[in-house]
Parts: sequence; C-alpha cells; structure tokens
Amino acid sequence: DRAHPAEMRLFDVLIEQLGRWQQEDLAASLTSLQESGNLRVAPHLGGDRSAIYVNALGLVSRIFVRRDELEARDLPFPGLDVPDAAKRQYARIRLAGTLYHELQHYGGLEDERETYDREIAWYRGLRERVLPGLEGEPERQFTWAVDSAIESAIAAREKATAAPETAPDP
Repeated sequence: DRAHPAEMRLFDVLIEQLGRWQQEDLAASLTSLQESGNLRVAPHLGGDRSAIYVNALGLVSRIFVRRDELEARDLPFPGLDVPDAAKRQYARIRLAGTLYHELQHYGGLEDERETYDREIAWYRGLRERVLPGLEGEPERQFTWAVDSAIESAIAAREKATAAPETAPDP
C-alpha cells in the first residue's frame, strides 16, 4: 500500500529522523523510491524481516517494509534492563540500516556478505556523524543502540552467508 495516509505519515517520520541524523542521501533515496511506487508498506511480511527487496523476473523491483516496523509498536529486547528510549532508538536505527541494506540490493548488489558489510559501515558512519552532538544519557543510549544494531547485522551476515549443510554421499 503506497497511498494510505497513515503509512505515509509513518514514512515521513522516518525521513525526518534520517534528516536529524544527517542522512540526507538515504532519506532522498527512500523518498524517491517511495514516490516512484517502488517502496511499499507491507501489512504483513513473513518471518522476522523488517523489509525485503523483491525482484520479479527482472521486470519489477520493489522494496517492501513491514508496517509494524514503521509504527514501532513492539519494542525490541523485551525483559532487557535498558531504557525504552534506547530500545526505540535501536528500532529506528535498525530499520534505517535495513532499508539501506535493501537499497543496496535494489541498486544491483547481489552478494549478501558485501551488502551486510556496507550496512555495518553505514551504522559506523551514523555513529561518527551523530555522537559528537550528544552527551550524557542520550549519548549512552545512542551508542548502545548503534552498537546493538552492528552486532545484529554481524549476526545476520553470518547466518545469511553460512555455508549450507550438505547431505553425506550415500
């Protein structure tokens, strides 16, 4: 659904956050993709995916983002003794990084390891840009959120690029 007003407001909140993080290029890419109809909100997206790049026979390429990820209704890491503000920050950072990842695929990069490496580099660049403007508790929360996003991306990279088990020869 690319025309529903509620989804567009949620998307605008993400774009505004990217601007506050000095990520104007990513914001512009996502906005352009959304305006072209190639970024869509998916009411339901299988598995634990926040977003996914889909290419149908080379004819149609789109990125779908899960609606509840835009809404950030459920905070990650339930039960972890971390302030909710830090968990929300992590959810926003991780969603932005995931969309950056899917944009790499949209742009033609197929290698999953390289795509994750670029996503991890994006998180590190985000930290370098934003941290100098923070101090105290906001700095601690942002650092935790970015570091957690990097750890999650590293784990996802290893899972996605692990060699599949092969069946023994009969």
